[in-house]
Amino acid sequence: MMPSAATLRPLGIAAFACLAGGGCAPQAVTEQGRRINGLYDIFSVTAAVIFVIVVGLITWSLLRYRSKSEEEIPAQTRDNVPLELLWFAIPQIIVVALFAITVSAQEDVGAQSSAPNVEVRVEGFQWGWRFTLESESVTVSGTSDAPPKLVLPVGRTIAFSMTSNDVNHSFYVPKFLMKRDAIPGEPNRFDVTIEEPGTYPGVCAEFCGLLHETMNFNIQAVQPAAYEAWLNEQRAGNGNG
Repeated sequence: MMPSAATLRPLGIAAFACLAGGGCAPQAVTEQGRRINGLYDIFSVTAAVIFVIVVGLITWSLLRYRSKSEEEIPAQTRDNVPLELLWFAIPQIIVVALFAITVSAQEDVGAQSSAPNVEVRVEGFQWGWRFTLESESVTVSGTSDAPPKLVLPVGRTIAFSMTSNDVNHSFYVPKFLMKRDAIPGEPNRFDVTIEEPGTYPGVCAEFCGLLHETMNFNIQAVQPAAYEAWLNEQRAGNGNG
């Protein structure tokens, strides 16, 4: 017997919600962010498959074993050890597999290069950001009225080292799929490799006071040659952007 339209409608709505929700996540532009996106995809597909199987089995059971008369009692299944072991083992295997995949992704995303191509010191303060390219003697700073724009090369390993001059802040670039807290006296670092040229807005993601919402900045990713040209311009202008 084919399921009725009323039975299939909730499944269709759920499937549409899963597909629509999948497009809500930011599309990463860094190597590390795409690793995170891949992890999202694995979890989403796994959850969708489990959802379809569970709902499908429930629907099949309701249709297959529904009572056809008041006197008829469907066949009862109990004390089926192999079946019980199976439905115990399958969730354990899924959980262990997802855990292993997550640990592997965390190791990849959190890896820090011993010799990054670009080192950026990030200082958060009320209410702005200051970026210092350690080996280039170039500093880019801004305020709530004039957000800073930091230019970086694509295809290079970039190490961001965060700190704060006053209260807790949080360095967040949505397109990087990466957020790190900037805490006074507690340096915090992460490495990224930007893979696509473009301008990527960033914000402070930790409430830090009256003008928290104005703590914005932009990262402009360019080709290495354009990055070198920008460095020369900054040096000619006394190293401040």
